[in-house]
Amino acid sequence: MYKMGLLSLFRKSDTLYFPGCMIYYKYKENFELYQKIFSRLGISFIVLEKSVCCGIEALEAGYEQEARNIARENYQFFKENNIKNIITTSPECYKAFTKNYPEFIPEADIEIKNIWELLLELLQKNNSYIRNKPMETITFHDNCYLGRYCNIYEAPRKILEAIGYKVREMDNNKENSFCCGSCGGLPRVDAELANNLAKERILQAKRIGVKKMVVIGFENFHLLNKNSKNLGIEIVELSDALAFVLGIKKREVIKEEEIEGENKILEENTEAEINIIDG
Repeated sequence: MYKMGLLSLFRKSDTLYFPGCMIYYKYKENFELYQKIFSRLGISFIVLEKSVCCGIEALEAGYEQEARNIARENYQFFKENNIKNIITTSPECYKAFTKNYPEFIPEADIEIKNIWELLLELLQKNNSYIRNKPMETITFHDNCYLGRYCNIYEAPRKILEAIGYKVREMDNNKENSFCCGSCGGLPRVDAELANNLAKERILQAKRIGVKKMVVIGFENFHLLNKNSKNLGIEIVELSDALAFVLGIKKREVIKEEEIEGENKILEENTEAEINIIDG
């Protein structure tokens, strides 16, 4: 079973949108939001009916063979379903696909597209997509997986500038950025240290006089947002920044109170805007 992008109803796309585990399970409304954004910008895609893990969690926990097995199973599944391209909004998955999978699967021939470069190209090519211009000064936090591992620094900043934001840099930025504490499973191994790192990163934003920090990825967003209370800095994931500018509304979900530290999504209030067809 596949869910089709809104602009792909009459043909089956060979490009898979791979969201990553955090957004799929914990921030499903943003998973849907990214699909609406892609559709609005004319990006043809499909998504899997069920979530598939890229394997990076196992790899970083020291279970390399398990990560290799996951990568091999995923690759075989992609090939069986004629997937030729993958886009992902998860920095962790992008790193796994571009840095680890080539080592694990030398014969892999599925192209991993840089979604941030693609978004930038489309936004720069046609500014009629932009419905609301924020005209606001913000700061941008470099995700460690995108920056340190994949050397992606400029495209996210140029996206923000293209849609009307002015980016003010924190002292630690780009190659010298400061880790927010969410990487490598640190919140599970040493929650206190992870929270302290997140608070320090937020204070770095506060020191340069901005009130909003844009991040990419929901591992970063989750930890920073949780630690931003009463610090005067709003944490915004790129999907929400894009949706506001494009005039796309985010549906709301009713969430149960925190259970064992995780918010469980209980009820979805609106009809899904993605049609489901047999793959």
